[in-house]
Amino acid sequence: MDQTKAQRQEKIVEILSLLHQGGSFEEAKEMFNQEFDGIDVTEITAAEKALIQSGLAPTEIQKLCNIHAAVFKGSINEIHRSDYEHEQPGHPVAVLKLENQVLQSLLTDEVDDLLQKIKTGDWSQKERLLSALTDLKQIDKHYARKETIIFSYMEKYGITAPPKVMWGVDDNIREMLKELITYLDSSKAAFNPLFEKWTALKTEIEEMIFKEEEIMVPMTLDVFSLADWEKIAADSFDIGYAFIPEPLPWKASEKAKASEIEREPARQIAIAQAKETTDGIAAGLELTKNMEESITSNSEIIGLPTGSLQLKEMVAIFQVLPVDLTFVDKNDIVRFYSEGKSRVFPRTNSVLGREVINCHPPKSMHVVQQILDDFRAGVRETADFWIDMKGMKVYIRYFALKDQEGEYLGCLEVTQDITKIQKIEGQNRLLDE
Repeated sequence: MDQTKAQRQEKIVEILSLLHQGGSFEEAKEMFNQEFDGIDVTEITAAEKALIQSGLAPTEIQKLCNIHAAVFKGSINEIHRSDYEHEQPGHPVAVLKLENQVLQSLLTDEVDDLLQKIKTGDWSQKERLLSALTDLKQIDKHYARKETIIFSYMEKYGITAPPKVMWGVDDNIREMLKELITYLDSSKAAFNPLFEKWTALKTEIEEMIFKEEEIMVPMTLDVFSLADWEKIAADSFDIGYAFIPEPLPWKASEKAKASEIEREPARQIAIAQAKETTDGIAAGLELTKNMEESITSNSEIIGLPTGSLQLKEMVAIFQVLPVDLTFVDKNDIVRFYSEGKSRVFPRTNSVLGREVINCHPPKSMHVVQQILDDFRAGVRETADFWIDMKGMKVYIRYFALKDQEGEYLGCLEVTQDITKIQKIEGQNRLLDE
């Protein structure tokens, strides 16, 4: 059926709206099959963006995300490119797919097999199952790389709706896995509830694999440049990898760079399509490059009200501070983070220029925004939180920054692992050395 772009978009929104209003999957699938022979991932994300702009919460889209994917599964148009650099070992896409391959094997060959043995009454497999599910927790690094690095580039190119929805699903998977392990480790564990929890978790993980490889990857390959992918590959080492050894560093080949010049017009068209799905490209795409170019010498003297420091001295100070610092400017854009030896939360240069609320899971976005709004309005000057994470007690503090005239300059986030500090007793004086 011949349709204009606007008509196609209107029909896709109609199909998704039907689902969100309680319509059946079969009805939506039939409507799609009657109207479309195929669909591009940009059309799906544009429709989800339109629903968000119409007032539907991202969490509501998240609830039906699997159904969205199922409606369009098998109909997403294959994208033909002039090179297949993304299939080379070490490319972030190749790494993501390799992790997913090992992840799928862990789900079906390990956990499913152990559950079948437990189903027969062989509960001697419980410890092996606990170990396998503990191994599955590595998925956090897989998701963290996607959320921290890939999502930031998607947002800078104007692709904002998919990251919000996918991050929410990632967090659900993390929570479901945590609850499953807690239940299995309890004395009340029984097979039927255990199997139900596992089936729900496995379904979410497998659907996320589909969304990553069939929706997110084609979309990003369309708009990201080889330079983007090189930076993503380099930054990925800071966060780490799941289920696989650390890959070899990847750099684009000369052949790929030549092919990129040929397909640049097509990339610009893809970028323009991405722009149409949002209010505009996020600021700061070239921020890191500009910052690097602005630093001409490590001997540069920086004058401060209480003294002066060489640039290399200031960098060294930030590197040894026992706290992680992140500065967010008055427009809520991340402009700086300190590089400690063991950061509590991972940071890479891809976070620079990103809206800070997009650096947080969807369920906490409104809290972060409220804090920033309160700082701007002068309602409060600080906000403190503390959480238990991976055996650490983490203390997180936010401070409103203002100039001498009281004008709001931005927010400073200070994060610290205070586990050892809480255990301090007595004294350890300088004279005791």
